[in-house]
Amino acid sequence: MNNFPANNSEWLIEKIIKMGGTISFYDYMKFVLNDPISGYYGSGKAELGFKGDFVTSPSLSDDFAFFVGKQVEDWFIQFKSIIFYDQKLSLIEFGAGDGSFMSGIIKYFLASNKNISQRVSFIIIEPNQGMIEKQKKKLMKFLNLGIDISWKSLEEIEENNLNGIFIANEVLDALPVERITFLKGKLFRQAVSFDKESGRLYFDKLPITRELENSLYLAKSKLGITIPPKDAPEGWTTEWHVDNSEWLKAIYAKINHGILLIIDYAKEAKKYYASRNLNGTIISYKNQKILNNILDSPGNCDLTSHICTETLINDAETLGFEAVGTTKQGEALLLLGLAQRLYEIQKELKEDLSNALARREALLRLVDPLCLGDFKWFVFHKFNEQKININSTCMR
Repeated sequence: MNNFPANNSEWLIEKIIKMGGTISFYDYMKFVLNDPISGYYGSGKAELGFKGDFVTSPSLSDDFAFFVGKQVEDWFIQFKSIIFYDQKLSLIEFGAGDGSFMSGIIKYFLASNKNISQRVSFIIIEPNQGMIEKQKKKLMKFLNLGIDISWKSLEEIEENNLNGIFIANEVLDALPVERITFLKGKLFRQAVSFDKESGRLYFDKLPITRELENSLYLAKSKLGITIPPKDAPEGWTTEWHVDNSEWLKAIYAKINHGILLIIDYAKEAKKYYASRNLNGTIISYKNQKILNNILDSPGNCDLTSHICTETLINDAETLGFEAVGTTKQGEALLLLGLAQRLYEIQKELKEDLSNALARREALLRLVDPLCLGDFKWFVFHKFNEQKININSTCMR
């Protein structure tokens, strides 16, 4: 039995005991991230940026929102000329972190195209009240300027009602996942149990559900993904993204005409589910460091996993989204003018070398494959009742 320290998790232990002493890893991840009182995101204790637990692209550099803003602006212009005429469009962000990304995009529009900032509704869909409070604080200056910013749940939005751009930056990697483990020739759901004698949390197992069996069967028949892979060793474990399809389904139902941009860590199935990838991709971050085990400090650190490229695209297309393309973040930003941006920074800040070097370093980290440059950009679209061709600069 592998034991791990409970680390001030009395609230979680109470939940586990109430549920019989053992919970699925899916439930564990849901609790430690989204519990409204003690969860990392749910309570609002998540800290992003260099002084926080981990760095995101928007918290690393304001220039990230500048590049995405360029692409969004181009999409809006095409929408106006082809489809909507005088209809008000929306920019919807899911899971907006501390508000840095939305803040950066609004800054871009105010500087580049004030007309768009005045004719677009900026909507944040955020399930965690603690993060909403941080976002409102970050965006208050724009609210005071009269910018149309609102916070909504998907349930509040009518079906086939939204027209515009939908962005999910580092959202899917924080959705709860099932963990599947291969033990003594059989597949099990990874679980988390509490040992009363030692006071410790430890990994356990639960039977595979019928729903999981069906999901694995469909992945094998449609995509050729075999779980477990051939020659999988004892204890081989991986993630299975059971919520992606439901998340996409909920969004698809609300879109009338729109483009969905997903930016996240992703792996191809042949690498993700290879026998040599013994423990999947699950990682826990705290104070800019990876914790040695993912049961440490529950509710006080981030917990994240890569998404699978093929299953995400299949889930989207099965619902009716059209896949426009996929590219690495480094390539997307170069196509959106990163080289020109570097030149502009050098020119604008020639008297402030320290600031210029810091901006340059942050930009290079956005495209560095060993840092954030290996993120994947996925572009999907849905247009009701008509076939529309929208160009995407980031995908050329």
